[in-house]
Amino acid sequence: MTSVFHDPADDSYAVPEEPFGLPVAYWKAALILFTFVLIVSTVILLMSGLTPHVIGALYAIPAILFAYFFRRKGVLIVYLLAMFFFGAVVVFRYPNVDDLVAAALRSILLIAIALTVSYLTHFLLLEKRKYHAIFDNTENGVVVLDIDTCAITEMNQRFSSLTNLSPGTREPVDLRRLVKDPEVISGMFQALATQCSSPAIEANLTRADGTEWVAIIVGRKIAYNHAVLTFVDITDKKKLDAELHQLHEDANLYLDILTHDINNINTASLNYSRLLEGRAGETNRPLSHNLVLALEKTDEIIHNVSTLRRIREDSVKLVPIPLIDIINREIAGFPDAQIDYKGCSATVMADEMLSSVFSNLIGNAIKFGGKNPQITIRVEDGENEVFVAVADSGPGIPDELKTRIFDRFERGDTTVSGKGLGLFICKTLIERYGGSIRVEDLVPGSWQKGTIFRFTLRKVQHP
Repeated sequence: MTSVFHDPADDSYAVPEEPFGLPVAYWKAALILFTFVLIVSTVILLMSGLTPHVIGALYAIPAILFAYFFRRKGVLIVYLLAMFFFGAVVVFRYPNVDDLVAAALRSILLIAIALTVSYLTHFLLLEKRKYHAIFDNTENGVVVLDIDTCAITEMNQRFSSLTNLSPGTREPVDLRRLVKDPEVISGMFQALATQCSSPAIEANLTRADGTEWVAIIVGRKIAYNHAVLTFVDITDKKKLDAELHQLHEDANLYLDILTHDINNINTASLNYSRLLEGRAGETNRPLSHNLVLALEKTDEIIHNVSTLRRIREDSVKLVPIPLIDIINREIAGFPDAQIDYKGCSATVMADEMLSSVFSNLIGNAIKFGGKNPQITIRVEDGENEVFVAVADSGPGIPDELKTRIFDRFERGDTTVSGKGLGLFICKTLIERYGGSIRVEDLVPGSWQKGTIFRFTLRKVQHP
């Protein structure tokens, strides 16, 4: 019995397939013996008066088999056999014209049969080489499975290494020894029986040494009782997924600590610092004010991190929101700022995090706008969109920074402390709502004279 493992280094295929599973050597020995008996029988039978038509028909057998097992050399042997048959008819039969023509035609037919079989055999061998080139060189494990017995009749080198099966394995391997869950096999066989293919199935498998691995199995039926199964090893991916999941859990833990415990401490510290600032004398008031600013910045960072976390984790559920309520609430959070806003009647599709867009834009205008910047908010209704503009009279944003201002950790003014998350959050939220945002000069062509942020939001159509 031949090995179920195919050695990719062995590229010497004698024949496309061994007929009836018998070794090629047995077939060749039987063919030579049959041909010798046929030659001797031809001479005896022709001398005894048998017509050449009967004995000539038997020459088709060696003509086919010689061409199949010996290919080009076999065609030459068949040519010699055809010439012998024709010569034997002439010498021992003393044929008439009809018998002579029939013998000549039969000889030509034998040669034609041999040429055809030789060509087809060569073609099949080329196809077999192509098949094994794919079979052996793929990075996935591939096996040929007998569906009736659940036995692996052929496997490539990759599957052998994945399962730790010896390349010298000569007995078919039962797939049920390798796949731990019998329901996986039954489901796969049912799909192969009804659809001739099975969908990708994740399964736990056992190696020959008892260790386990995980693979995606895909099957395709290639004959009434045979199928090709492909095994994609995802063991490392599963381990990596587990590590990433653990890292994600750890990150969530740290974020919980940051957004809850540290935030509580920071809030308390900020309140005490403001109280201290109000009671500090003229000498210590600047120090107290700087402490309040630092804690306010920490509070802003914690708020931004919390917002980013919600953006990443919460599903998008947009609802109609009156824009005037959001803007007025955020303006109230900056009581000392000079903000010009004349109201609006627009209702947009968003969620409660829309307030972070205005708080970040107003906060940035105050933070980067110099001393007492003038902030203007305008809202215009479009046919399907609402156009919002937030402008300030600050020092502006250089042209080379405008293309990067919405990237994470980019800031327009590198002299002011901060982590640059605000505009990134604005862009992320506005795109989440189906809109877009851009930055322009307040005075076209003069970036030093102020900045205007323009963005769009989806408008709610009232009946």
